Amino acid sequence: MNAEQGVLPGLGAGRRRKARPEPEPAPENPVAVVTLDLPTPQLDRTFDYLVPMAMDTVARPGARVAVRFGGRRVNGFIVERRPDSAHPGKLSPLLRVASGLPLLTPGLWRLAKAIAERQAGTVADVLRLAIPAAHVTTEKRLAGTASSPLPPSKSQAAASGPELSRHEPANPEHPLTEFIAGLARGERGRVVWSCLPGADLAAGLAGALAANRLSGGQALIVAPSEHRVSELARLLGEEFTVARLVAGDGPEARLEGYWAAASGMAEVLVGTRAAAFAPLARPGLLVLLNDGDPLLRELHAPYAHARTVMTVRAGQEGAGLLLAGLGRSVEAQALAESGWLRSVNAGRGEVRAATPVVRAPTAQDLAREGSSAASRLPEAAFRLIRQAVTAGPVLIQVPSANHEAYGLARTAGELVRAFPSLPLERSSAEAGRLVLVGPEVRLVVATPGCEPTAKGSYAAAVLLDAGTWAGRAELDAAVDALRIWMGAAALVRSRGPVLLLGSEGAAAAQALVRWDPVGLAARELAGRRELGLPPVTKAVVLTGTDEAIGDLVARLDLDPSVRVRPGEDRTVLLIPLPAARETIARIQSAVRSGATARPSAKVRVKVDGELG
Repeated sequence: MNAEQGVLPGLGAGRRRKARPEPEPAPENPVAVVTLDLPTPQLDRTFDYLVPMAMDTVARPGARVAVRFGGRRVNGFIVERRPDSAHPGKLSPLLRVASGLPLLTPGLWRLAKAIAERQAGTVADVLRLAIPAAHVTTEKRLAGTASSPLPPSKSQAAASGPELSRHEPANPEHPLTEFIAGLARGERGRVVWSCLPGADLAAGLAGALAANRLSGGQALIVAPSEHRVSELARLLGEEFTVARLVAGDGPEARLEGYWAAASGMAEVLVGTRAAAFAPLARPGLLVLLNDGDPLLRELHAPYAHARTVMTVRAGQEGAGLLLAGLGRSVEAQALAESGWLRSVNAGRGEVRAATPVVRAPTAQDLAREGSSAASRLPEAAFRLIRQAVTAGPVLIQVPSANHEAYGLARTAGELVRAFPSLPLERSSAEAGRLVLVGPEVRLVVATPGCEPTAKGSYAAAVLLDAGTWAGRAELDAAVDALRIWMGAAALVRSRGPVLLLGSEGAAAAQALVRWDPVGLAARELAGRRELGLPPVTKAVVLTGTDEAIGDLVARLDLDPSVRVRPGEDRTVLLIPLPAARETIARIQSAVRSGATARPSAKVRVKVDGELG
């Protein structure tokens, strides 16, 4: 579509202002193609503006600008400079160039358009997530580095065969050996890896990053939480030039991390979900940790999961891709079974040697122990704690900090009464998160995701109220439950005891006993194939009034293979994958064409949304 000037019919009318002298245009490529931060879907396109000669040197492609649109000042980014415009009228000039810092790279522009198309959203929404908010002082300071030679990195003097060998897995049969060797040769493989407890993930990452920099590439690591990002940045910063990008750091720090990656000055960028969009000057390796964690689901339009962004990027940029974590999401398993990702996992012997011994007793098993069988903390739990605590700290995982029956405070109170002489620590978002506890004898009660690491590992763990996770009426209940339990159990020393309580009959419980996340994901995927549920279909959730949803659906001319599941102010479309791209394009087109005149403008579209 040809770019058009940003003035709509009728919007230019009104009180006439005193005419200003026309600015002299830039001598070369005086037309700036600009993408604007506009909320309306039908304006999701580029517009042409005149580059005044005074702004010629700073109005670079990628720079943040301000323009006049529809009688008001609007922000945007220059996509490119051109010698002329297809717009027949006079072009409005750029009002301001923030700094000239090229924040919107060609790669990010391609990615933003692809994600907007895939998610039935707008490019403006994507760029709002992808590029840190403006901080003029920081942008001007960083703009001075845009044309400077890059400083030598930590690896330039040491990137050699012996340097890499320090990170190569000691076991030649390690699942990542072939992937790491390929990275060193400049090959960009795509794998999903279910790592083992302990130092397996750290060692695998170090090897992959060292191999990637040997071939001249940068790496991006996306983790679910700021805590995990801080931990990784600290560990990797000892050897690699690392930048971080998390929302909690504020606009100045975010811009610095973003530019360090985009300019090529950082070898590794580590960040939370929005960092999945951050451009790399030399894309080499993309890493997504624990892709099944709900923190990686974007909460703002166009609601793209970090996994979606990373997989699209890997295809566009030819970068290597590593999905790594203890568990295995059903979506990752689907990519593996399709052949798009290669699944790499340790052998059963290595799994048994590295993992704890998990027991998930049934009600019948507990009944043999007497009257305490029906209690939340049966005698089996107290016995395990008494036996294990002499060898080190014991972890007790509870589902929530505030739940009246299952809360952290209630559990801690019971344990204090049962073990009055033992120190007890609490860790949760509400009570304060502990990062590390010592090897001394103690009890640690924690909520999921807030379990602190113990020096020397925990002697044992008790996972309470397991049915709270496994019994939820949600599509991902089983794999989510296993991910949560494994996060705690992995902190226990090899072959140490773990007791899972309240998981009667749960498939996830048996997967934990066997330490088999791949098997559970494969089983879940097979079940969804039979029922035609995601990820073997594409779920598009439409939210709004019944009238607005009905108006939108009526204009889509849906393929008969699409299943429509209506609800109150909410409709789910289950679309077979072969028809998904065309159907989503129709939805996007219908929303854009009716955004001002139809009630369907009030429908929120969420691709890959929760079924509810």
